[in-house]
Amino acid sequence: MRKKQIVCLTLAAALLGLTACGNAQSAGTAASTEKAKNEGTEGTKSTETTEAGKDGDSSEPVTLTYWVPFGSSASKYVTGDNDNVAYQEAMKRLGINIEFIHPAIGQEQEEFNLLFLGDKLPDIIAYADRYAGGEFQGMRDGVFKDLTELVPQYAPDYYKVLTENEEFYRESTDNNGHIVSFNNCKPVADPPFRRWVFKKDLLSELDCDIPKTVADYEAMFEKIKAKGMTPYLLDKFGYEVQLEGLFDVYYNKDNNFFQKDGVVKCAPLEDGFKDYLTLINKWYSSGYISKDFSSIKDAEANTLFDTDQIGTYLAPTVATFNRGERQGFEVVSAPYIRLEEGQQLHWEEYNVWPRTREHESTVVISKDCQNVEAAMKFLNYGYTEEGANLYNWGVEGVNWNWQGDKRVYNDTMLNNPKFGTEEASFIYKVHFAPKINYPDVECHANLLKSEGALAIRMKWSDDDKIDSSLQLPPYQLEEDEQQRLGEIMTPVNTYIDEMTLKFITGAEPLDNFNNFRVTIKSMGIDEALQLKQDGLDAYMAKEVK
Repeated sequence: MRKKQIVCLTLAAALLGLTACGNAQSAGTAASTEKAKNEGTEGTKSTETTEAGKDGDSSEPVTLTYWVPFGSSASKYVTGDNDNVAYQEAMKRLGINIEFIHPAIGQEQEEFNLLFLGDKLPDIIAYADRYAGGEFQGMRDGVFKDLTELVPQYAPDYYKVLTENEEFYRESTDNNGHIVSFNNCKPVADPPFRRWVFKKDLLSELDCDIPKTVADYEAMFEKIKAKGMTPYLLDKFGYEVQLEGLFDVYYNKDNNFFQKDGVVKCAPLEDGFKDYLTLINKWYSSGYISKDFSSIKDAEANTLFDTDQIGTYLAPTVATFNRGERQGFEVVSAPYIRLEEGQQLHWEEYNVWPRTREHESTVVISKDCQNVEAAMKFLNYGYTEEGANLYNWGVEGVNWNWQGDKRVYNDTMLNNPKFGTEEASFIYKVHFAPKINYPDVECHANLLKSEGALAIRMKWSDDDKIDSSLQLPPYQLEEDEQQRLGEIMTPVNTYIDEMTLKFITGAEPLDNFNNFRVTIKSMGIDEALQLKQDGLDAYMAKEVK
């Protein structure tokens, strides 16, 4: 596990000065050449067309097809990445044309599966981790190119990132050291984005300080309940990792296992999970938790908070703050809840690993690509200094300008008359793609636009009493192992989901928790744990070549 680096508070304070505005320019405006500034990062600068960008003996640039989802809100204003200004600039610099192919929004998995039933695959394919068995299974099946021997020569900047970051190498290769995909790498973590949020006016009305311990929350919940409001909205599945973490366990719909000192565990088998259920059952029985929690969707949760029907919930701090600004209320956040102040926590889950897990950022070259060298050159660009700057910031003179030695977004990004800053970020920059990913607090326009938004994101980020030692790295099992794990865990997860809700609501007494564990054991959980343990051991034993 990497030692977590987070952007410091001093940097964040300096970044508050990076939101000055210039004149807006429309998409497609010709960009001026970026200043030749060395910003202290290593990498090549690729500004000239090389032979990899030529089609055979012709002087015409090669054209490649690139299948990738485009599900952002910017889809209301542009057709997709073909209209992305940063990508257009990259194509011009590299002499490689890209024809982006986007699946229908909401049909990404279905259309991805259909690709492999057709006569010819696109040259470049994102979403590769969604292939049955993962991207390495696609390599073993012969539909994705094995790039292991090619990367050092044709993608040297990506290879440098791989071999200089041991954790990123482990995440991006299989147990035999094969390389099949280009992956997004975020070497420096951002502050956590999801916390307990409150309306400042409500806390003042209740005469409550920002709560820090379980006892603080329970005292506050009593006051909220006395106002006729529901104090807290629990996650609809009944899993809240920030509360589970009080008892050193971790389990949710996406992550069924955790580790302690290198030993893989499943939370529902642990005493800590019973302690968690005991707390949540107490809160539910006391009227602190909405009786409808299991049927409320995310958008509905936001509405309940905004309209004072619930007092608090866990939510993205910046999005909630910005929503409050639009509606006229101030949002504040709380530090991670603890049983008592100073408790050391171990569950941290945000930005733990350098490889980010957006499906659009796991990108492979297909078996049908006729110009693999050009495809690798294009995908390598996001790991060069020049390419990373372009993808993370956009084009100089179009959506940002130099202010002294700092990049500053202009009105094209911050106050565009056609669309909002969130949409502009997907039109002028490249969000989800193979690249070196800069921290949000350095270059996320929607965050830098508001001093308050950046402040709430940075709030509590100096907490030195939390680590991520419970987290398992994102390793993949072999195909047969993964299939067997799925056979075991599908019914196990269904049973755990059902029983968790019953324990919380009191439909099943917690006196039956041991019977619950015995049943899970009888369903083959020990074999699943061994599969995950073997995978972890192999992952940790892998050496960087």
